[in-house]
Amino acid sequence: MRHSRFTPSALAGAIALTAVAAAPAYAWDSLTVFGDSLSDSGNVGRFTYDGARHPLYDDILAADLGQSLRPSSQGGSNYAEGGAVTVPALNPALNTQDQLARWLQLNNGRAQSNGLYIHWAGANDIAAAVLANPLTAPQTVAVSASAATAQVRTLLDAGAGAVIVPNVPQLGTTPLMVETVIQLISPLGDSALQAAFQSLNATPVLSTAAREQAIQTAFSQAAGEVSAIPAVREALAQQLFALWQVLSEQVTALSDGFNQQEEAGLAALRGNIVRADIAGLLSEVIADPARYGLTNTIGMACPPGTSAAECTSATPGFSEAQRFLFADRLHPSPAVHAMIADYIRSILEAPALVSSLTAAPTGLARDMQNTLEGHLQQQRQQTPDAGEFSVFGGYAGQHADYRGGDRLTGDATRASLTLGIGYQLTDSWQAGLLLSRSDQRQHPDERYTYKLRGNLVALYSQLTLFDQGWINADVHYGDLSYDSIERRIHIGPATRTEQGNSSGKLLGFRVQSGWDFPLTSHLSTGPVVRYALDYTRAGGYRENGDSSTAMRFSDQTRHTQTGAAGWRIDTSQWPVNPWAEVTYNRQFGDAESSVRGGLKSTRTAFTRTVSSGDNNWLEAAAGASVPLTETVSAFTGVSAISGNSDRRQITWNIGLNATF
Repeated sequence: MRHSRFTPSALAGAIALTAVAAAPAYAWDSLTVFGDSLSDSGNVGRFTYDGARHPLYDDILAADLGQSLRPSSQGGSNYAEGGAVTVPALNPALNTQDQLARWLQLNNGRAQSNGLYIHWAGANDIAAAVLANPLTAPQTVAVSASAATAQVRTLLDAGAGAVIVPNVPQLGTTPLMVETVIQLISPLGDSALQAAFQSLNATPVLSTAAREQAIQTAFSQAAGEVSAIPAVREALAQQLFALWQVLSEQVTALSDGFNQQEEAGLAALRGNIVRADIAGLLSEVIADPARYGLTNTIGMACPPGTSAAECTSATPGFSEAQRFLFADRLHPSPAVHAMIADYIRSILEAPALVSSLTAAPTGLARDMQNTLEGHLQQQRQQTPDAGEFSVFGGYAGQHADYRGGDRLTGDATRASLTLGIGYQLTDSWQAGLLLSRSDQRQHPDERYTYKLRGNLVALYSQLTLFDQGWINADVHYGDLSYDSIERRIHIGPATRTEQGNSSGKLLGFRVQSGWDFPLTSHLSTGPVVRYALDYTRAGGYRENGDSSTAMRFSDQTRHTQTGAAGWRIDTSQWPVNPWAEVTYNRQFGDAESSVRGGLKSTRTAFTRTVSSGDNNWLEAAAGASVPLTETVSAFTGVSAISGNSDRRQITWNIGLNATF
């Protein structure tokens, strides 16, 4: 097979344009590829039509990492070769075992812990097994599946950060089956093959039923090249279709067998394996191609007998009649390569999106504490007598915009209602209990949204010191409900939505203190410091669907510690008593969050670890306390975050308290 010719600058431009739409921030620094023609970027050829202009799926994934994927023959990290099998016995010249050995030798037997690796092979093993001896093909395929698993184990043992292992597409659904059946019948020649594919390419094929009808019609056209007698032509067409059914079923069974055996082996490895159900995805595309922008799933753009590696839109016989699934008898069209990249990208990014579940609940505590602080600040100005009760309630809200620094580009809104009761133990010491209910609409990213509802209970206490100092603290516990979790997956022009639900817990405390230096009888100022600790747990969940994109995710936890120091100014004994505060905040504790996820259709999983992002910010707050009567007061406040590269946030609260 000849090497294809392509212009690197043209390919780089195509990759860049493909990746512009959505290039998520991944945790990996490099991409290394092992496999066959589905992944080959130029060692043997680029197996899609107009390969010089169109990126393959792995080119697109590499661009997501900020890389240009070059073939290993040019010093790059793509070792995949068209025609490669998994075991040298089937093809001593082209196999993934030798690819892996060359890579290990060049890298001193070590993989990168922050490197991403692809191992995709097996289709050629199935074809070779059938051609060698159909009776022993299942045993040959089993050996190949075992070899593929062993090679993935080698990558993991070498220290690979994560290994993408797509399964083998259903070869029984490819145009190769039509071509093989026609070539098996000796009286049929090239004219019959040409007639069959002219028929397959002529009309849209938009369903599974239409697909079978198109194949029957194609065989009738092929038979017409042998005999003009209707009865003979029809009998031959029926024979061809029956043979196609048998062959397709047998090859599909071998594909399933390879995938199942490789799956079992990979599951036993318990490594960081990103399994991609390409067989399932393409079956779904075949069932409803129009949804994915395709009009034909059995014909092919390239003329029969021409490899996609040698085929361009200027090749004589090239068909532009349809938007094809297949470029040639085996290989995907450029549009389908882009879909495969979209699909694998969605799997890679999903655990990182799900990690946002543990970042949101601390907002419940902040809303509750804003209302509590409004109450306690007013109580410091009008201290109840020992033995008196105080009741209070307030409404708090927030709006946040994520700026993309922590992979998120969406927004969030939150509303909380808090009710509490306090008891003045002494003239300087108050303790109490409060309940808070919060509803959040979290839209951290265009690809991921959910609703968070929480019920919070807290115990609090405040102690005043020498009429100038104060210290207060609260301990809180929350029960969390994550509802209407939606993850959107873009595959070509199609958008899928996977849904799920989960629950969680929030436990934490906060302590803060300040000292007021009187400036006048109505004005005081002084420092304020605070420390907050929150522990959040979000339960794992399984998405509700059964498609190739439905996933499952593990439990996750996050420990958040925040320290703050600043200065505030207060007024008192006026009809309206405004205050203002500026603090520098630093979040520490867990610097990273990890979630393990995998497809529901597989038994493997992988872990994504995501940085917590920018943990420093300035917060400016202002508000007022308004005595309404001798025993009833109102309070309000608003605050804004600045100086944080990840988010912009505004919070507000308003409330009432009464003493009796």
